[in-house]
Parts: sequence; structure tokens; C-alpha cells
Amino acid sequence: MEVQTDNAVRPQEAEDTRDRILIASQKLFADKGFDATSVRDITTEAGCNVASVNYHFGGKDKLYLETFRSMLTVLRDRRLEMMSELMERRPRPTLDEFVETFAVIMLEPLVKDSRGRMFLDLLSREMISPRLPQGVLLEEFFEPMMQRATMALAQVGPKLRDSTARMCVMSMVGQLLHSLKAHHLLSDLGRPDVIPTQHEDQVAHFVRFSVGGINACAGVGQIEPEVVS
Repeated sequence: MEVQTDNAVRPQEAEDTRDRILIASQKLFADKGFDATSVRDITTEAGCNVASVNYHFGGKDKLYLETFRSMLTVLRDRRLEMMSELMERRPRPTLDEFVETFAVIMLEPLVKDSRGRMFLDLLSREMISPRLPQGVLLEEFFEPMMQRATMALAQVGPKLRDSTARMCVMSMVGQLLHSLKAHHLLSDLGRPDVIPTQHEDQVAHFVRFSVGGINACAGVGQIEPEVVS
């Protein structure tokens, strides 16, 4: 009996195989990390032969990069779309509305998308033990959203230096990602009661805390406000 290889399959079958490999790699890299996941693990999960990874991706390292990109692109584009929709509103949103919607923009794709937690686990592993080429996360994922959010904050918030506005956005992102990851971790440990479990309560706290911090950075209500050149 002749064994059919990926070189002999039809284009649609090849595309299906490629998609199955990506789906399998997303799950396994998130669950086990890069080093603990073998190519055979991935192809077994995907239901294809070991040579398929080299054929479709050029090896494990390139598959890891493509795994990230396949998830990053969807999240990035959805967030940028939601941010544009927010800033096109008339009248323009208040600072409180911007911060609240920012939380939704950052969290919704991670909470509502079934792959959200998987991506968060994958990102956490990458932060601890980097495997991606230098600059990929920053240039392809974080920077487009950081620039858009910083511009939006400048339009709706108090006057801030560009560097201060950027730091405010970075602080908001850090709060949200840490809160979400902590909630998942504590749930796994059987202690979800340690932090508020209601999504609305977490967002309300985030808005109060962040708006207060942004206003403080601008010197609102302080004797010596920041001077903007």
C-alpha cells in the first residue's frame, strides 16, 4: 500500500494539514512550553506525519513563530478596530469612558474568544523564556496598540507629556494582564475568592484606579501640576 506524503496531497488537503498543525501547536506550546513540546507531539495531536512540520513551516522554531503570529494578528486587528470605533464616536468619549472601553478592548478578545486563555498562557511562557526573534512581540503586536491608545488618551485625557501618556497606557495594560492571569492562576489553585470574581467589579476598580492615576500624573488636584512644553 502506497503511503501518501504531504508533497502529493491536493492544495486544500495541504491547507487543512497546515491548519491542524497550527491548532495543535497553539494548544501544546501553551500547555507545555516550547522546550517540552516535541515535533512528534504536535503532529500526533494534528493527525499528520512528522515531516509535515518541515514541509509547511520549515521546522519547529518557525512553527513557533507562526503559531504566535496566527494568534497575535487576530487579537491585534480586533483591538485596533475596537479602538477606532471608540474614537469615532460623537461626542468624543470622556476619560472615564475611554478607560472603561480600553479595559473591554484589552480583555474581551481574551475572555470571550475560546483561545484567549491559551494565548495568555503562551504569552506568559514567552515572557519567562523567550524564543521569538527579537522585536516580534513589540513591533508586530504591542507597538501598534500602544501608539493608538496613547494618541487616544491625548485626545480625551488631561494634558500629559507624550512619554507620560505612554507610561499611563503601559500601566493600564499591565494591570489588566496581571489581573486576568492572576484570576486564572487562583482559579486553578481553587482560590478564586482571593480577588473579585465579578467582571464588572474588576472593570469598575480598574477605571477608578486608572483615572485617578492619570489625573495624578497630570497634576490634576495637586499644587504643582506637570508642565507640558
